[in-house]
Amino acid sequence: MLNRGRVSVFDKNLEVPQREPADYVHGIVKAVIASIPRWWAASGAEIFSMVIASPIEKRRDEFLEDIAWVVRETAARVDDLQPENLAQNERFISAVMYAARIAMSTHQREKLEALRNAVLNVAVSKTSEEEKHIVFLHLIDIFSVTHFEILRLFANRSIFPTTRMNELRERRGLTDPMVIDLNDRGLLNDPRPYVTRNRESTDSLTLKPWTLSPLGDDFLLFIALPERPK
Repeated sequence: MLNRGRVSVFDKNLEVPQREPADYVHGIVKAVIASIPRWWAASGAEIFSMVIASPIEKRRDEFLEDIAWVVRETAARVDDLQPENLAQNERFISAVMYAARIAMSTHQREKLEALRNAVLNVAVSKTSEEEKHIVFLHLIDIFSVTHFEILRLFANRSIFPTTRMNELRERRGLTDPMVIDLNDRGLLNDPRPYVTRNRESTDSLTLKPWTLSPLGDDFLLFIALPERPK
């Protein structure tokens, strides 16, 4: 559980996203429980509170608290990140709102970390690549954690764990379509001869010498913690 006290960076300057449809589902279910006869309702409502406890809002709040804490920690090593200026940074506020909506739909730590890092990179960015940032946030939403792994594999095979590399190869029924997806989205450089690109491969596509395109390099940087400028 995150430290609730860490949210103070944004508690006055950041508007929290409004209720999503899932929150209304939460309310409907709670109303249904209330209509159950009393001897059932007591235990039903208690179980509902323990198990459900409005997870949509809980995920959102924990994500925003994590952003607030990491902004404060990162500001100590990244000169361009000044928390007191972020309330006037419209690109940052939009990124936080977008990322918070995505965070409410996932429990995966890797995706939540990618979202957090993406927001921080928007905060320190001096460029006006707002459309690219929006596209990258969308990709974080629709990609699986394995998509991220495949990109890191192609970025540097020499440091990628061999055991995990073999697992990706053996699961080619899942990973081959992911490689094609990454390529179709412009994140990879295709090493295959043009005439063979529509043919079924005899082995896993993860074994072929794919490399990241400039857009792929930018995406990996976008989901990594920002570094101190050299």
